[in-house]
Amino acid sequence: MMDHRRYSLQWGDVPASVAPYVPTPISVVRKMLELSKAGVDDVVYDLGCGDGRILFTAVEEFDVKKAVGYELNPSMYETARLKVERKGLQGRVEVIKGNFFLANLSGASLITLYLTTSGNAKLRPKFERELRGGARVVSHDFPVQGWTTVKPGLSNPYTVGSHRLYLYRIPDSYEAGTDIRRSPREESRWRRIRDIFLHDDDRG
Repeated sequence: MMDHRRYSLQWGDVPASVAPYVPTPISVVRKMLELSKAGVDDVVYDLGCGDGRILFTAVEEFDVKKAVGYELNPSMYETARLKVERKGLQGRVEVIKGNFFLANLSGASLITLYLTTSGNAKLRPKFERELRGGARVVSHDFPVQGWTTVKPGLSNPYTVGSHRLYLYRIPDSYEAGTDIRRSPREESRWRRIRDIFLHDDDRG
C-alpha cells in the first residue's frame, strides 16, 4: 500500500503542505481554458479538482476529449463523482480519489492548478519528468518558480479582475526559465485565506 502521509494536504508549517480548497470562479475557469486553447484533442488534468467545475467546463464548453480530476477530500470527491453520473459523462470525465503527487501525468496535454507557489514548486520536477512536449500548464494566481510564461513580460501575467493566470508550455517554459516570486500583496492575500481555514479548523 502506498504511503499517502508524505503528501498531507492540510495547512501547517510542514513541507508537504499544498493548499486548502478555495473554488475558482467560473469566469476564471473559462479564461484558464480559453488562454490555454483547450480543444477537442486535449486531455485535461485538474490537480485538486474540488467540485469538478474545471472538468465539466472543459468537456461541456470546450469539447475536450477527456477531463481527469484528482481530489483527496472525500466530500468534494463524492460531489464531483455524483455530478459525473447525473450528467451522463462517465466516458469523458473521470474523478479519482487519490493523491496527484502519486499520479502518472504523462497522459495530460493540459494541466490546471490552483495551489500555492510552494505547491507548484513541489510539482515542478514531476511536470518536467512526465509531461510531453507541447503540453500546457495554467496556474490560477500562483506561478511556477523558475519557469517562463508564454506571455512576454513575466511581471505581467494574464489578469481576470483581481485574479492572475500563468500559462506555461512544455518544455519551452523551463528551458528558458526565469524565477518568478510571489509579490508581498499576493503573499498577504494567501495568508489571509490560510488564516480563515485555520480559524475554522480550530472551531471544529
